[in-house]
Amino acid sequence: MEAEKRFVDNGDGTVTDLETKLMWKQTDSFQDTSQWTNWFKAQEYIRSLELKKFAGYTDWRMPTLEEAESLHDENHCIKDMDRMDIFISEAFSPGGGFTSWTSNEMPHSTAVIFYYRYGHANSNHKEDITKDSVRAVRDVEKRERDRGVLKKFPGFSDSPLPR
Repeated sequence: MEAEKRFVDNGDGTVTDLETKLMWKQTDSFQDTSQWTNWFKAQEYIRSLELKKFAGYTDWRMPTLEEAESLHDENHCIKDMDRMDIFISEAFSPGGGFTSWTSNEMPHSTAVIFYYRYGHANSNHKEDITKDSVRAVRDVEKRERDRGVLKKFPGFSDSPLPR
């Protein structure tokens, strides 16, 4: 799917990925706060979006590595805050960071960061603040487990109530 058609600017500060059914915040934490962030501050940033009900939603979260990586596309690029190319769709706002913290945690107090300049992941200590930011994401279509719907008994109606 071509990036222009795959990513839709919703006009409310969000971008929807029609392929993965994910909604992304159009800007990252660096653009919103003018500060780099460690993993813990990235979580606080995400919580602040939920509390503010950014774009009307309260289910913002950090992306998984797979989700962060899904944005990388070497056929499309925008400029980051250093005026270097980062390879994501033009539907996102230029001028942000070139990384995103992910929810993937590693041993020894580290977590995974995805680099949009280079197209690969690396780990960093959760307390380190280098030139890192986070891109907030949410599911467009709620997953079955998130709704609490039981699919234990095929053929019966879906119900959030215990059987």
